Amino acid sequence: MKKLLAILVVIALMFSMAACGGSKKPADAPATSAPQGSSSNNEEPKAEPVTLRMITWVQESNERAIADLNAKFSEKYPNVSFVVDTVNANDYPTLQNTRISAGDVDIITNLSAFDTLPQEWTRGADMPAWVTFIESGAYLDITDQPFLKNWDENMIKNAVSYKGRVYGIDVGAVGFNGLFYNKDIFEQYGFEEPGTWAEFEVICNTLKDNGITPITVGGADSWPLTSVGVSGMVGAYETDMNEFAKGLWTGTRKFTDEKTMGLWRRFEQLVSWLEPNCMSISYGDAPGRFVAGKAAMMIDGTWNAGAIKDLDPNFRFGYFPFPGDVDGKPNQLQGKYDMQFNIYAKSPNVDWCLKYLEFLSQPDVYAPFVSALGFFPTMPGIQTDNEFVNCLADKNQRFGLAWEKYIIAPKGVGQYAAGQCFNINLLEALGGTVKTVDELAQLAQQDWDAALAAIQ
Repeated sequence: MKKLLAILVVIALMFSMAACGGSKKPADAPATSAPQGSSSNNEEPKAEPVTLRMITWVQESNERAIADLNAKFSEKYPNVSFVVDTVNANDYPTLQNTRISAGDVDIITNLSAFDTLPQEWTRGADMPAWVTFIESGAYLDITDQPFLKNWDENMIKNAVSYKGRVYGIDVGAVGFNGLFYNKDIFEQYGFEEPGTWAEFEVICNTLKDNGITPITVGGADSWPLTSVGVSGMVGAYETDMNEFAKGLWTGTRKFTDEKTMGLWRRFEQLVSWLEPNCMSISYGDAPGRFVAGKAAMMIDGTWNAGAIKDLDPNFRFGYFPFPGDVDGKPNQLQGKYDMQFNIYAKSPNVDWCLKYLEFLSQPDVYAPFVSALGFFPTMPGIQTDNEFVNCLADKNQRFGLAWEKYIIAPKGVGQYAAGQCFNINLLEALGGTVKTVDELAQLAQQDWDAALAAIQ
């Protein structure tokens, strides 16, 4: 609880100052000796030919930004080349586990910060993968590195530290609880960004009545809908997500109680507004459909604005969080620290990996990197030139952590309550077998109760 609140405050402060625009337990690292801490000297490594092995996940803007960064590094250090392996985000934990277990990696990118630690009431919950990696000696301790002084102190403390030691750098923060929208279509119908769910209903139903698909999403990859979409809607509906998560664990809240059923009803509406074949659309193909006018809106995180812009520089779009009903203020952005860089502690190229993080920590290198990513900077004094990021200033004032940073499912929970807990992809309307949200709510509660009973 305290850690979550600390991260929330930190991110809120960071976003207010920024310019606008189920883990698998990893296998132990190979049983070789690991450095207890990293060297803090600034001596140049030996200029022998070196190939640094990196792993990351498929995301066009991320891959392009990393490729540009690597090219700049190789330009300065011609003896260094890179091999970058990528997989879909859903498969990335497996790739990470496999490559660390084999000792076949030098630089590791991570999808998120060190967070979502079990709380006193999440009895029996497994530690997240990042804790296991640290405790097995897989991540290099970089606490004493001079380049850390260039980064936001609170980011270092709350996003990349464990038990007072530092194990990486986190290069930005993102919002991912909303939708991109086509400004031309919105203007055609006189729509403004919705501030309440009722306004959102009017927009979606009007579009549907006029033969326009309201929303598309890369449903084939699962997470854009079940994590981004679900997380955004929970955050818009629940005013205190930590208490909601705690309530599910302690029994004061149920998936089937009256209030939660109101959320299920909104999920039911959302499904009716989605592109009919959305569960066969890959994440990479969704932006193209959005730009082509196949749908007026697209569920996604703020990071993907670059992909939209690349498809059509003249395409006019905006972004708004899923609306709630609290007040007339801009709905809050919710999200996380994103893209962390860690060094494999047993790499034979540790010195060059440290040089790489030192290089990225230079403001003149970091500024274009974070702008290309479309992230909010985690380095003080950096002004991004990303126009899209800069246009989100009003929504940043009320930034918060997303639902996925609060919820931890009980160990061994069944498919109906796994992950983000509201697995609407299992509905018959999206290709699943469950006919109604009422049935899905009952199944989720049954799975949840069974898992809690098993760990009593």
